Amino acid sequence: MQLLLKSVDFAARAHRDQRRKGPANEPYINHPIEVSRLIVECEPGTDEYVLCAAVLHDVIEDCGATRDEIAACFNEMIADIVLEVSDDKALPRDDRKARQIETAPHLSDGAKLVRLADKVANVGAMLTDTPVGWDREQILRYVDWAEAVIAPCRIASPNLSDRFDAIARDVRAWHTEEEEAGV
Repeated sequence: MQLLLKSVDFAARAHRDQRRKGPANEPYINHPIEVSRLIVECEPGTDEYVLCAAVLHDVIEDCGATRDEIAACFNEMIADIVLEVSDDKALPRDDRKARQIETAPHLSDGAKLVRLADKVANVGAMLTDTPVGWDREQILRYVDWAEAVIAPCRIASPNLSDRFDAIARDVRAWHTEEEEAGV
């Protein structure tokens, strides 16, 4: 438990000036905490190292933390999982998105859990706090892409997979109803 709280503190400090992209402008730290919570809810026996990596999953790509810094503060296993799920921000956006699909089958089991929970949280946000400026088409493309990313990760958690499927179904239905209603 101490290591998990240490990871929450580290991530909160790293993300302190960041906000989510939705109109609620919620503190970014809510997202990595949600990712860890989703894993605990769906896979209660998950190792604390994986939960810490879930909380820290965006600190390399979004905050400039390094793998070595994470290893020094936590351990090699946590650092490796965080690195596995971190995008290379030096690549163009479309290349980063394609790489997530390409690398997903090769992720460790812990990284697959983090990736799966991350996509559950992000797709869920399409119902509760859709990024400002996103239209129906962009939202539905995101859901399709997320589904492709998590396809090889599903084996890590049937429960998270079911949660993803339910949320993706709700997002598609919600945005189809909006279109049909002319919203």
